[in-house]
Amino acid sequence: MPAAGYAYAFVDLASTFVDSVIAFIDSAIAFIDSAIAFIDSAIAFIDSAIAFVDSAIAFVDLAIAFVDLAIAFVDSAFAFVDLAGYANAFADCT
Repeated sequence: MPAAGYAYAFVDLASTFVDSVIAFIDSAIAFIDSAIAFIDSAIAFIDSAIAFVDSAIAFVDLAIAFVDLAIAFVDSAFAFVDLAGYANAFADCT
């Protein structure tokens, strides 16, 4: 009978060892999953930073376009002044 008790204890110990190995493997898989999730979130952060920079560049481009539009308005105002001068000179000639 004592041999059967030792055999039972050995099987119980082996079963506990196998359970601990399985738990270790499960925790390793969970660690790898969390590392992958961290990398995914880092990639998402980098993508959002790139999108922010792109939107800032687009904002600057829009501001430049407004400045160009203002310059075009000023140029057209000067053109109207020149046109009025030409019309005045033409009226003086006739």
